[in-house]
Amino acid sequence: MSCQSSLSNQLRNCWKKRAGFFKVLVFFYYLESSEGWKWEENSIVHREKLIRLQEHGKSHPEEIKEVNGVRFCCSQVFFIGKGSDGTRVYVGLGKDGYERAVKRLPRDFCVCFAEQEKKVLNEANTTQSNNVVRYWFLDDESDKDWLFLILDLCEETLKEFVDHSSLDDLITNAPDIIQKVLKGLADLHREPNPVLHRDLKPSNILRDVHGNWLLADFGISRILTAGSSTHQSEQRGTDDWRAVESSHPLNDTIDDGKVRYKKESDIQVAGIVAFYIVTKGEHPFGEKPDRLRNLLHGNPIGLSMLKDSVLKDLLSWMLSHDPKDRPSAKEALKHPYFQPAKQKFNMLCKVGNQPEIKTHDIKSDVVRKFNSDPKNWTSLVRSDVLKYLSTDPLKGKTFHYKSSWTDCLRLIRNINEHWHDRPRPRPEIFYTVGDPQEYFLNLFPNLPVEVHKIIRSCDWKERVELKEYFI
Repeated sequence: MSCQSSLSNQLRNCWKKRAGFFKVLVFFYYLESSEGWKWEENSIVHREKLIRLQEHGKSHPEEIKEVNGVRFCCSQVFFIGKGSDGTRVYVGLGKDGYERAVKRLPRDFCVCFAEQEKKVLNEANTTQSNNVVRYWFLDDESDKDWLFLILDLCEETLKEFVDHSSLDDLITNAPDIIQKVLKGLADLHREPNPVLHRDLKPSNILRDVHGNWLLADFGISRILTAGSSTHQSEQRGTDDWRAVESSHPLNDTIDDGKVRYKKESDIQVAGIVAFYIVTKGEHPFGEKPDRLRNLLHGNPIGLSMLKDSVLKDLLSWMLSHDPKDRPSAKEALKHPYFQPAKQKFNMLCKVGNQPEIKTHDIKSDVVRKFNSDPKNWTSLVRSDVLKYLSTDPLKGKTFHYKSSWTDCLRLIRNINEHWHDRPRPRPEIFYTVGDPQEYFLNLFPNLPVEVHKIIRSCDWKERVELKEYFI
C-alpha cells in the first residue's frame, strides 16, 4: 500500500507540474499577444479603433483572434462595414505592424463567394493593378461558422465620401475618382482572360489613406476564357447598379431567363457611378419606379441636368444603350474630360494636319461631319487678330480661312507649327494672342470634345498619328 500511495503521489505531482507548464505556456502566449503589438500608423479614419484594438489586446488577450499573423476582434467596437448575406468587416493589425481589413463571411452562405474573391484577387489582372484592393489571405479552416478574408485596410467607401462631401468638392474630385475607377476596369478587362466585376457600385469602391481609389468586392466576379466576350447567368449584382443587358433576359425562351454580362456592362455601370458622383447621389435613369423602364429604353433622363458639356458627352458615351456603342475602359480614359490642355491641343493640331482637312475633301464623311455645324467660328475671333493670324510674314502670304470648322482646325495647326518663327520685332497683337494653346482652348472650349466625338466614331482613330488620342 505504501508503494502504491507513493506512486500515486508521484503521478499527482507530475500532472501538477505539467498543468503548471501548460499554464506557463498560456501565460507567455497571452503575454506575447498583449505586448508584441507593432503598429505602422497610417489610417486616419480608423486610428481610434486601432488604438482601442491594441488596448483590448492587452486587457483581454483571450478575445483576440489571429489569422495568418493578423490580429482582430469581431466586436462592434471594431466594426467598420458590412455587405450582403451577413458579411461584416473589422479592423485588424498584422504582426508586421501593417493595418488590415478583416472581412468575416458566414460559412453557410459565402464559401463560393469567398473562394471566387480569392481566385479573382490572385489573377494577374488584379495583382498588377494599382486600382484594385490588395488581397492577403483567406482563412476557411479556423472557425466552423465563419470565413475570414484579409485585405488591405482602406479609409472609406465612395458612398461614404459622396455622402459627406459638398457638390462643389465632388465635381472637383470627380475626374480623379472616375479616372481611377476606369483604370481599375482597364486592368480587370485586360486580355487574354478579362475579369468582369459584375457588382460595381459606390459601396464597392474604396479610398485608401493615400487618396487612391480601389475596386473591391469580387465575390460574384467572373473570369472570361480567352476569346469569350460574354458571361450568361441568372441575374446577379445589385438593383440600380446593373447594365441594361444584365437587367433583362435577351430571350426568355432560348436563354432560360439568363442575362448577359460583358466588359461593356461594367462600363455602363461605371457611367452610372460617375453620374452619382457629380450629382451627389442621383441616378442617370431617374427616380423609382421609372428608373428601370428608362434604363431598358435607353433614356438617361438625368444627363439633361449636367452643365458640363464635356462630362455630359463622356457619360452619354458610357451609358449608351447598345453595348457596342460604349467605349472600352482604355478608350474612355482617352476622353477630353481626363486630358490635360496640352494633350487636347495636340489632338486638334494632329487632326488639322490630316490630308482631307488640308485639301477640304468634300468626299470625306469626316470633313462633312465637321462642317455640318453652321456656327461661324470666325465670328468668335477679333477681326484684327484673325487678320494677323491669317498672314505668314515669312512667306509674305495671306491665307483666306473660311467659316468651316475644318478651316478652323487648319488655322490652329498652322499657328502652332509656325507661331514662334514669326520675325522680331513682334507687334503687340502677337502678345495679345500669347500662347496659342491657351488662346485657342479658351476661344473654343468645346472644340476638343466635338472633334473627339467625330473621330472616335470612324476609322480615323486607327491612324498612326491619331490613335494615341483615342485608343
